[in-house]
Amino acid sequence: MKIAIAIVHGMGQQKLDFYLAMESLLIKKMALVNPSIQLHIEGVFWGDITDKLEKKLWARTQAIHQHHGKPTRLRSFVLNYLGDVIAYQAVPKENDPCPNDYIYDDIHKRYAECLLRLSKKAGENAPLCVISHSLGTIISSNFFYDLQNNKMIQKAADVINSSNSNLVKGQTLTHFYTLGSPIALWTMRFEHFGIPIRVPAPNLKKLAIGEWVNFYDKNDLLAFPIKGLNPQYYKNVSKDVEVRCPGILSWTPLSHEKYLKSHEVADQIVKSLSELGKKKEGK
Repeated sequence: MKIAIAIVHGMGQQKLDFYLAMESLLIKKMALVNPSIQLHIEGVFWGDITDKLEKKLWARTQAIHQHHGKPTRLRSFVLNYLGDVIAYQAVPKENDPCPNDYIYDDIHKRYAECLLRLSKKAGENAPLCVISHSLGTIISSNFFYDLQNNKMIQKAADVINSSNSNLVKGQTLTHFYTLGSPIALWTMRFEHFGIPIRVPAPNLKKLAIGEWVNFYDKNDLLAFPIKGLNPQYYKNVSKDVEVRCPGILSWTPLSHEKYLKSHEVADQIVKSLSELGKKKEGK
């Protein structure tokens, strides 16, 4: 059995290979738990889209923010993190002079392209598992919300509509994992804390497969439990799971960066995907 996995990174400076540590953990662990399952894994890399704007901003402002002739590292850190959040949530306006610079749509296009690659590798009807971290949890939530509510914007919609794949259209989404998620903070924009995506995908509900698990480290200042946000979240989120992120600084807020290297997280994901395989195989 083939399972498609999309791994989505969070805020801050990222590299193209950001997902390889988690990929290695999942493949090795699945080989031991259920070797009949083939995992096809791709990363949704979007960091370079916001980095371009952040570099322009830095170039235009750093001259007035020097300390003994050197740019402050803390200011650079804040720009890399908060810049991603601010750039992503921009909203297009009527008569927009820069319609092609709509970051939200550009990032969602990357997301759709990743699903297209996964569909070609794992199959158009392969179960889809999404593992998202930090701001990537919000991006993933928005992407599938737009898919499930016919709100996808042009660039991403063009990629999705170019394929007849159920996977690309989000109809095979079975497992959703949010790691170090600031979704709770994001939902403060809404009076009743918003509407969550449906996991598994609406057309799979009757099959009683899949889950949405939210992993958080209590030392991570950006991560919150989300199941109790409102009745809709309570219904759609399977559970909040507290974990301890790896590393010598796991007791500090820097734990936010370590979820994608967590054996504890990988173990729980592999266990659930293995159970999905058994159900599909009728065991």
